[in-house]
Order: sequence, then structure tokens, then C-alpha cells
Amino acid sequence: MTKRALVIDGAAIKGMEQIHGRFFAAFDFPDYYGENLDSLHDCLTEIPYKVVIRITNNSALEESIGERYAKAFRRVLKDSAEETPNITVEFTD
Repeated sequence: MTKRALVIDGAAIKGMEQIHGRFFAAFDFPDYYGENLDSLHDCLTEIPYKVVIRITNNSALEESIGERYAKAFRRVLKDSAEETPNITVEFTD
């Protein structure tokens, strides 16, 4: 089975558009991907192969994308991993 990984450095991200673009490219999301958290969850839970998502400098996400959005983004990743055994999510500082 194919395994793909995506590493996002929370300190280097300049906004959610950049995060959505990274997910779109890394996991071949469909063209109709809505670039919002609901769409991210939907697309992640439909991935048929193993995926590892690593968020480094996790605590820096608040500065990069805002506290509220950082919390929601983490929740979407955790929920997607709980629903889909193909997804592993790691957060590190």
C-alpha cells in the first residue's frame, strides 16, 4: 500500500491558503476541493492509502493562522485520524 507524508512547519506557514495548497498537492485532492476545514475533513477521510501528517512547531500555528483557526485545524486533523485508520497525525514543538 502506498504511504504519503506531509510535514507542515507551523512557524513557516503564512496563512491557511498555503496549508490548503500543501494538502491539495500532497494528497491529490480533487479539483472541487473547497479549501476550507469541512472540505479538508471530507477529502482526508476519503484517502484510500496510508497518510502521515506531521505538524512541527505546532505552538507557532496560532501566530501563523490565528488561535481560533489553529484550534479548529487541529480538531479537523484529529477527527479525520479518528475516523480513518489510514491517517496518522503527529504534532510536535
